[in-house]
Amino acid sequence: MNVRHLVAGICVTAVVAAVGATLGMKGPLPGGLPARVLAGYYPGWYDAPVRLRDIDPHYGLVYLFAARPVGGAPGTTGAVYWKAPGDGRGAAAHFKEDLQFARKTQGRKIILSVGGDGNGMSFPDRAKSNVFVASIADLYRQFGGIDGLDWNTFQANQRPDTAEMIWISLELKHMYPGFIISAPPAPWSAIDQRFCRDMLSAGALDYCAPQYYDGPNLADPAYVVANVDEWVKLLGAAHVVVGFGINNAPNFMSDAQVAAVWRELRRRHPDLRGAFNWELATDERQGWPFARKIGPMVQQGAAGP
Repeated sequence: MNVRHLVAGICVTAVVAAVGATLGMKGPLPGGLPARVLAGYYPGWYDAPVRLRDIDPHYGLVYLFAARPVGGAPGTTGAVYWKAPGDGRGAAAHFKEDLQFARKTQGRKIILSVGGDGNGMSFPDRAKSNVFVASIADLYRQFGGIDGLDWNTFQANQRPDTAEMIWISLELKHMYPGFIISAPPAPWSAIDQRFCRDMLSAGALDYCAPQYYDGPNLADPAYVVANVDEWVKLLGAAHVVVGFGINNAPNFMSDAQVAAVWRELRRRHPDLRGAFNWELATDERQGWPFARKIGPMVQQGAAGP
C-alpha cells in the first residue's frame, strides 16, 4: 500500500497534563489526549495479528486501520464499515473484549482510522456528513466505545472538504467528551498543511502526524528534521506527532536512525507531542524495536542518551 497519503490527528476539549509520563500499564487514563503520544497502526488485513491486549505495553495509543467508505472511494452514502482482523491468534474472536480491556484496564487510547490505502472520502454536503456521523456512532456502540477518529480520508486525488470535516469533528467531540481527532498528512503538501491549520484553529483537531516513510526521500533524516520544523511553526509542537517506519526496505529507517532523528527533534522542539509507528505487525515481527527503544524516549519526554 502507499501509506504516504494516509490522513489520520486529534483536538481535545480537556487535556490532563498529569498523564504524560505514565502511558504504560498504570490503569485507565481520563478522557482526552495524553500529554505524550506513542502510537502504532493496527491494520486489519493480517490473518493472525497480535491481539489488542497483547500489543507491547509501551504503545499508549493504537489506531484501528481502517474503516472504509461504503461503495468505495469517495463513498456513496457517507457511511463506513469495519472488517475485523484475522483470527489466527484470536484477535477477531476477542476483538471487542480486548479493545475494552486495552482502554479500561491498560489505559490505552483506541482510535478508529477512516480511509487510507486509496479509500479517500468526499463530504460535499451536510446530508452525507450526517450519515458519516451516524455510522461512526454505530461503530462506537458496536465496539463498546472508542477514544477518537483518525482522518485518513483525504489522500491521492481526494482533497479535504474542510468545512464539513470541521463540523463532523466538532459534532463527535460534542457527542463523546474527550474524543480525539487526528490526521496523518503528507509532509510536503500545502493542501494538507492548510487543512491541519484550519482544523486546529476551529478547535476540531488535536494533532497532525506527518508521515516520514514509504516515499522518495521521506526517510532522509535531514529532510525529516527540516520538515518537522515547518509543521511545528505552523501548528505548535504540542500539536505535532512524528510518523516513522522501521523496516529493512527503501524509504524506511533503521531503529538507530529513528532514535537519532528523535533526539535531534526533541532537542529543537522539547514540547513535541510524540511519535507513531507504521505499523504494529512489522514492529512485533522485528522484536518491537520501535516500542522498546523509541518508546521510552518519547514517553519520558527525554531526548535519550
